[in-house]
Formats: sequence, C-alpha cells, structure tokens
Amino acid sequence: MAHTYTMANFAQIVGINKSTIRHYISILEDYGYQVERDGRNYRKFSDQDVAILQAYSSLHKNKGLTLKEAAEVVVAPNFNIQEVSITVANPDVIDRKEEIQRYEELSHAMELLAEHIHGVEVQNAQLIQLIQEERKQNVLLAEQNDSMKREFRQVVESLAPLTEKRQNDNRQMDRIEQQNSAIMAVLNKLNVWQHTQEIEQNEEDKKQRVQENSILSRFFGK
Repeated sequence: MAHTYTMANFAQIVGINKSTIRHYISILEDYGYQVERDGRNYRKFSDQDVAILQAYSSLHKNKGLTLKEAAEVVVAPNFNIQEVSITVANPDVIDRKEEIQRYEELSHAMELLAEHIHGVEVQNAQLIQLIQEERKQNVLLAEQNDSMKREFRQVVESLAPLTEKRQNDNRQMDRIEQQNSAIMAVLNKLNVWQHTQEIEQNEEDKKQRVQENSILSRFFGK
C-alpha cells in the first residue's frame, strides 16, 4: 500500500525544513516534475517523492550541482535513483541544518528589507529634492511678484503729477464754467431789465403823445 505524507511528515522524513522543501519543489515543478495534490489543493507526498527529493538534495549538496542542474538530472527519463548516494542525516544534523537554513532565510529577508529601505531612502531623497526645487520656484515667483509691484508703484508715482495736473485743469474748467454761468445769468437779468425799461419808456412816450395831442386838439379846435 502506497503511503502519502503531509508537508510536516515529509519534511521530517527527508530531513529538510518546510520552506526549503517548497523552494525545491517549485524548481522541480518548473522542470516538469509533479506532486500529487488533494481536494483542497494541498500537496500529498509519496515514497517516490521522498526518494526524488533526497536524491535532488544530495546532488545539490554532495555533488556540487546547482539546484537547476540537479532538477534537470532527476526529471530526466533515464534517471536512475540508485546511482545517487543518499545519506540520511541524524536529528542533530537536521536541527543544525534547519538552524543554518533559518539563518540564511533571515539574512535574505534582511537583505530584501535593506534593499527596500534603500529604495525608500532614494524616493525620500527625490521627494526632498522636488520640495526644495518647488520652494526655490516659489521664492522666485515671490521675487518676481515683488518686482512687478515695485514697477507698478513707480508707474503710478510717475503718473501722479499728470493726474494731479489733470485734476487741477478740471477744477479750473469747472470754475470758468461757473463764472461763465454767473456772467450769463447777470447778462440775462440785464437784458430782461433793459427790455422792461424799453417797454415802460414806450408806454410813457405813448401816454405823453396822447396827452399832447389832446391838448392841441382842445386848443386848435376852438
């Protein structure tokens, strides 16, 4: 009867920690090796998987092959597992290897973290540079704004005498118009008075002629 093993049991049998097994299996699967899975998509390891992974690990660690080279060997159709010398480590060695593996994984994680921190620092430096450039631009715009204000004040100040002269001219014109209006009013009154006097004089002359004619008529009429 074929045996199947969970990841934990499989790791104990082959003497490799679970994270390393996952790494090895992913490489083997890239080269066409397949591990059976259950209904929940978890891997189910067989005795054949035990032998293959032990041979794969031995080729890498004992024969000096890279992981990819070892994968090519064990998935080849003519691969004979009996030709690979497999040594099963004792628990102390397994624990030591797992400790070393964890240290390597931790070192790798720290390297990734350091790279990430470096990337963040680079981004921060770029952001700081952009902020500084924006501040410089704002200072330049402020200086240009101040310069435009000064020029505007100078223009206003240069136009002030002309504006004042124009205002004085306008006031003088207003005074002249007022004087003209006053003169015209006096002339109008004078004309009216003169006209009234002429009318009254004419009336007086008429009355006098009538009286003279009446006296003459009475004198010569007798």
